[in-house]
Amino acid sequence: MGNLDFISIDFWHILIAMMNLIILAFILKKFLFKPVNDILRKRQEEVDKIYTDADQALKKAEADRAFYEDKMKNAEKEADNLIKAASVRAGERSDEIINNARQEAVHMISRAEDDIALKRKKAVDGMKDDISDMVIDLAGKVVDKEIDQEIHENLIEEAIENLGEK
Repeated sequence: MGNLDFISIDFWHILIAMMNLIILAFILKKFLFKPVNDILRKRQEEVDKIYTDADQALKKAEADRAFYEDKMKNAEKEADNLIKAASVRAGERSDEIINNARQEAVHMISRAEDDIALKRKKAVDGMKDDISDMVIDLAGKVVDKEIDQEIHENLIEEAIENLGEK
């Protein structure tokens, strides 16, 4: 047969190729796979840390939201209580003002009635004094003059007219 060198199998070539492959795999593992795996592991840790931090931030945000919602509810209740208390105080104050005004009005009416009674008494006393003075004047005139029916009637009419003028 002819020469089939290009198909021939050389054991030493196979063994050297296998050794080259093992050395190449070792070199790639040592200088490529380990650093790449380390980089990938570090990246994975960073991603995991980011997710953990995000979860923690979300939980904290939810807790803060719940806290502030509770605070808001408490503030609303407190505001309602303050408004109610202010309304009660305003009602009490308005009742107090109204009662004071009524008492003052009663006092003023009482004072006015006392003043009216005093002025009425003064007027009556003044009228009594005027009537007494007129009677004394009339009596003096009657005594001075002779008592005549016509003179007596004139004196009475004159006293009545004088009474109307005063």
